[in-house]
Amino acid sequence: MPSKSNAFAFKQSGIIFFSNVTSFFDFLIYLYLAEIISSTFFTGSDDPLILQLKAMSVFAAGYLARPIGALLLGRYGDIKGRKKTYLISSSILLCTALVTACLPTYAQAGMIAPVLFIIARLIQGMAFGAHSVLGWVFISEHVPKPKMGFFTNIASVGHMIGVIVTLFVFRLIFDTYSHADLVEYAWRVPFLASSGLSLVSLLLGFYLRETPVFLNRQSEQSYIPNYKDLDLSLKRFHAIFISVLLSFYVSSLVIVVSLLLPKLILMKFSIDGSLLAMANVIGTLFLALGTLFFGLLADRNSTGKALMIGSVAVSILAFAFYYNLQNSSGDYILILYTLLGFSAGVIGLGPVIMTQLFPTKVRLTSVSVTYNSTYAVVGGVLPLALIYATEYVSFSPALYLTFMGIIGFITGLYVYRLPSFSALDAYT
Repeated sequence: MPSKSNAFAFKQSGIIFFSNVTSFFDFLIYLYLAEIISSTFFTGSDDPLILQLKAMSVFAAGYLARPIGALLLGRYGDIKGRKKTYLISSSILLCTALVTACLPTYAQAGMIAPVLFIIARLIQGMAFGAHSVLGWVFISEHVPKPKMGFFTNIASVGHMIGVIVTLFVFRLIFDTYSHADLVEYAWRVPFLASSGLSLVSLLLGFYLRETPVFLNRQSEQSYIPNYKDLDLSLKRFHAIFISVLLSFYVSSLVIVVSLLLPKLILMKFSIDGSLLAMANVIGTLFLALGTLFFGLLADRNSTGKALMIGSVAVSILAFAFYYNLQNSSGDYILILYTLLGFSAGVIGLGPVIMTQLFPTKVRLTSVSVTYNSTYAVVGGVLPLALIYATEYVSFSPALYLTFMGIIGFITGLYVYRLPSFSALDAYT
């Protein structure tokens, strides 16, 4: 690679990083505004729980739409190019955010309001499904094997920073506007902010360069999948299996450590809410830093070894975290959440491995579909399952994280011993 390769890689990765921060903020708006959306777009019951369940079902619909978008836009990206797909998915995210911000409420338009809202949400979820994975594929096809771990994980850091940015933005919004203001008009503010950020992300996308790996293997086949392409994927069953396993691993750690853990802790332990919220933010921040650390570790040593080390650390720290809660009322929760978050940064190795398991002509489709399909299942089932289990066994989150650590260790051992696990060019 030429001497300016690092500067070029940082520039391309920086654009992907910003786009991931923006897209995650856009996707999570629906979660933070669940109650407001209930009051604004849905009616038919005065029960707040029923209204919130309706709104949360709209949030869940975004997860269900992700695999569809992953298939459609992923296939387009494998045929027409990564950059074109980035521009299309960014444009859709921009349009859906802007359209949603301008939608009439139920009081203004009746039943047409929730219908339009759900349509916009489904389209947004489809675009996000491809966009969230595209950055991994894009960066991995730009950088050589010795730098793949670090630069690919810059995209993963964008996901985590997006979670933190969303948290702070909504804290500011809730402090600025009353509940009545949010229901009346201020619910549009985050969607307008998202459309502005998406516009910047779209404009930055024009500075991206198509990946050399794709240009070298550009296909002239039609957009409609044919039997040979499907057969190619089926013959690589081990790649699909490992990709699903890693997607399960990544989604589980993100959901538990960054999103669910505070709620699960408060179910069984008396911890100050503000302290726990601060610990959660710090843990998520160090999760982002941990992805960079494990990316560097993978580049300097072995991806499989790095995955094994990180997985062992997750298992040990999960038990240490809950042992501290059980025996000292969370006196060391800040430092233990920091360490647990940092070790959970091993999830950044999932995309590094997955992008190397499939040939160029089906890479984006294969990674997008397996990741988003698995994430949809885990995101729908895991929260309910862990909440139910924690009611009976307070250590359930620690047991689950230990189980995931075992899964990660075994997968890391497999990757370490896999002779054909090499540079991307070997699979083109």
